[in-house]
Amino acid sequence: MTFQIAGHGVECSIVEKLVKSLKQRDETRKWTAYPDHHQSGLDSSGFLRVSITTYLGGRQPQWIETQKTTIGDMLPKIVGTIMAAGPILEHQKRECEAREKQHREEEARRYEARRLREIDDKRWNKFCEFAANWEERDRLLAFLAEVEKRASDEGEATIADNPLSDWIAWARARVEALDPLRQGATGIFNTISKLSHWS
Repeated sequence: MTFQIAGHGVECSIVEKLVKSLKQRDETRKWTAYPDHHQSGLDSSGFLRVSITTYLGGRQPQWIETQKTTIGDMLPKIVGTIMAAGPILEHQKRECEAREKQHREEEARRYEARRLREIDDKRWNKFCEFAANWEERDRLLAFLAEVEKRASDEGEATIADNPLSDWIAWARARVEALDPLRQGATGIFNTISKLSHWS
């Protein structure tokens, strides 16, 4: 049976206490077709056992009738213990909720730390990308200077319906687009600062 105490269910069991049988083992085996699957070594004692089966922080009280003490005699203690279980269960509930809250907060802190690490890594990668583009620009400018020198030696030519000077201008525009410093130091870090967890 279950008692509702302070909004908590307190489950109790009322069963007859069994005792070891004083009958001969062969005699007790005769009454069942499955003697090996039946606890035939126990007999009725005629006494009741009341126990609280709900976990109460390491305690699961029980009361057993004897020749001298009946369930009626123990009833005030049983009822008192059942009533006292409500605050114990409420305390256990609060502790469980506090542990769950602490776990959620720790999980949120771990998630936030991981998120900030990922953002920081993305920002650093962008900075490294700017540095690589800057180095690539210098390399391509040196190459473009050599191309322009040779073009002036070769004179004006037309390639795919466009003059050679247009092709050089196209290459210069692409090379200059690699320059991260064209937006200044402020622009570089403004771009980096806008990177987020999702970008």
